[in-house]
Amino acid sequence: MPIKDEFVPAARFLKNFEGKILLASHENPDGDTVGSALALYLALKKLGKSVKVGCRDPVPYFLQFLPASREFLKLPVEEEFDLCVVVDASSHKRLGVPVRAKSFMRIDHHKGGDFYREEDLVDAFAPATAAVVYYLIKNIDEDLIDREVATCLYTGLATDTGFFTNSNTDAEALKLAHLLVERYGVDPHEVAVNVKERNPLRRFKLLSRALDTLELHLGGKVSSMFVLKEWLDELGASYEDTEGFVNYARSLDGVEVAVFITERPEEGVWKVSLRSKGKADVSVVCERFGGGGHKYAAGCKIPLNLSLKEVKEKLLEEIRKVV
Repeated sequence: MPIKDEFVPAARFLKNFEGKILLASHENPDGDTVGSALALYLALKKLGKSVKVGCRDPVPYFLQFLPASREFLKLPVEEEFDLCVVVDASSHKRLGVPVRAKSFMRIDHHKGGDFYREEDLVDAFAPATAAVVYYLIKNIDEDLIDREVATCLYTGLATDTGFFTNSNTDAEALKLAHLLVERYGVDPHEVAVNVKERNPLRRFKLLSRALDTLELHLGGKVSSMFVLKEWLDELGASYEDTEGFVNYARSLDGVEVAVFITERPEEGVWKVSLRSKGKADVSVVCERFGGGGHKYAAGCKIPLNLSLKEVKEKLLEEIRKVV
């Protein structure tokens, strides 16, 4: 795959940077933010950089097979960094905690958001942030990419495309996946088994409760599900166990937009995930609540002082405008 010229300034900047670097993943991390951050972390370590990787929340159990995943720092930390690179997020606010850094940089594939410097890499047309990081590392030094780095990149790409079934699965995604497997020896089966087939029993018990909340709205064009915090406590489950639940709501015949709501009393919010099958731009809906994301996958947070019923009503009012 060709080197992209627009990645040269960022590559040159990181290659020549001499200070302390923190690569920060967004709160409630998924495969793309973890895989992308770890790939860049491993590459920069090979260059002898003073680099650390961190996140507010633990790396989910299904991603702990990734190289160096246990080296994630739990943010926040007292240490001050010369540079914080925000990975797969539209702003440092998406880290969920304050970070002490003299400057910030952003590497992402979400449209809009905050921009910090000329070297920011934000490609809203990339299938995943992992693809952005691939080109970045390739521009720094292609020899930095080995099987471990490639496995992290492949995991980010595979998870963000729904293992190459979501609407962001384009020719570039498939070409990059092919390259990572053929040239660097990534094992797709190993990644798939670790990510998709290591479910604890509590996850299915929680899914059972969530499926009981499934409802249709707007003539069957919208579906919704929710999970309450008390269910997590009863089952010994965690928020990471809800990963992918929204896809069950989206998979219903005739549904154009799926809504998944999680109660998060410790943050004082209802966390909302929206998914579209292609016709509706759900990022527009989430932006109206201070969130954002992609056209087909977006999220936001709504204050907990509203009831679940009120949250649904407000969301449906906005979704009606885009369906």
